[in-house]
Parts: sequence; structure tokens; C-alpha cells
Amino acid sequence: MRLLFVLTIIFCWANLTLGQTKHLTLEPNHSTLGFEVSIAGGATKVTGKFMESDLELTYTDGDWTKSAINFRIKAASINTGIPDRDKHLQTADFFEVEKYPVITFVSKTIEKIDTTHFRINGTFTMHGVSKEMSIPFEVTYEDGNTIGIHLETMVNRITYGVGVDFKHSAIENFVSEEIVVKFDFWTKRDKRKEKK
Repeated sequence: MRLLFVLTIIFCWANLTLGQTKHLTLEPNHSTLGFEVSIAGGATKVTGKFMESDLELTYTDGDWTKSAINFRIKAASINTGIPDRDKHLQTADFFEVEKYPVITFVSKTIEKIDTTHFRINGTFTMHGVSKEMSIPFEVTYEDGNTIGIHLETMVNRITYGVGVDFKHSAIENFVSEEIVVKFDFWTKRDKRKEKK
């Protein structure tokens, strides 16, 4: 009886020592990867989103500083609500999706700012160009495998070679270099990571 008690204590201690890791992914019905770009020096704005993206959140010990967030975006899934414009954005004038089909972010570290605000540091790759990037994010909801996150940052498209040579026929600097990116998502269990 005493041996059984000792073994139980050892087993529980081992589980605590090993920690808990949750493998989570996007819940697509409650997630949006959107963007906003100023047109003609701020005269108006165009908004859109990428319809196909994938996210892997490795959430360790309930501690964001031990965790990782990686995502992949299908460049050809860009949607601004106007099919002809979307087709143009897919060409070599902008995203050149046949040559560069995927936009990625691979995290390296996550820093804590306060109880709900963090900063993720990693490598962002778009249009064949990779740069180190730091992105602030907010945890808006957390309950079991359901975690809500709002991520917002600014990306300079010229830095990544997107639309560098595009010229509007009448207006200079028609499309802003700076793109506002807003990523709101909920998570669910990533069954791909679970052992069968």
C-alpha cells in the first residue's frame, strides 16, 4: 500500500515536471486575416482579407513566453471584393503568387508586456523576402482550447518587393507603401498534432 502511494506521488510529480503543451490551430469560422491600404495619399482606403490561412499555436504550461505561434497564408486567396483587382494583385505586378504562393511567419520568442499584451518575435517571409519582425498582440479570450487573439501590425510592401514597379496611369504613389494588417482569431485543438 505504501509503495502504491509513493508511486502515485512520483507519477504526479513527473507530470507536473514535464509540463502541459496544447497544440492549437485556427477555428476558421471565427478568424479573419484582414488588411487595409490607403489609396491616393489617403483619399480613400481599400480593405480586404486572405481567405485561406493556417496557424499553429504551441501553448506550453499556460505561459506565453514558453509558447510559439507560426502561420501560413495562401497568397492567391487575397480577396478585396473585386475579382478583377484580386487577379491583378496575384500577378507579377504585386504578389506574384505562382512563384511565391505562401506568406509565412515563424516565431522565435514571445515577450510579456502585461497580463493580456505580448510581443512575438520571429521571421516574416513574403514574396521571397525574409525579415525579422516583432508583432504586438493581445489575448482577448482564454477558456480551455479556445483562445482569442488580436494581432495588429504595419508591413511595408516595398521592403518585400511587392508592387515596387507598379505605376498608376494618372496618380503618383497611388497605393500606399504601408499596409495595416489585422489578424483576429480563435483557436481549436490541432488534431494533426495529436498522437493516433
